[in-house]
Amino acid sequence: MKLIQHKSDILEPRPRELGFTVGKNMEYGAVPLAGSNTKLVIIHNGEILKTCRNRNAAIVFIKKHSKTK
Repeated sequence: MKLIQHKSDILEPRPRELGFTVGKNMEYGAVPLAGSNTKLVIIHNGEILKTCRNRNAAIVFIKKHSKTK
């Protein structure tokens, strides 16, 4: 029997944001906000820092915040 993989978001014109983690010890996480397709919540060491509008804004915020720490 052959296993067929399918894309569940193939009919959606804009796929939902999946989120990501970054840092030496994965100390920053960007988690999708419930009810939004693009917004991400930035979490650092278990503390919510900011809600960003899109992936690029989240990356810029994490870069600036990591330089200050």
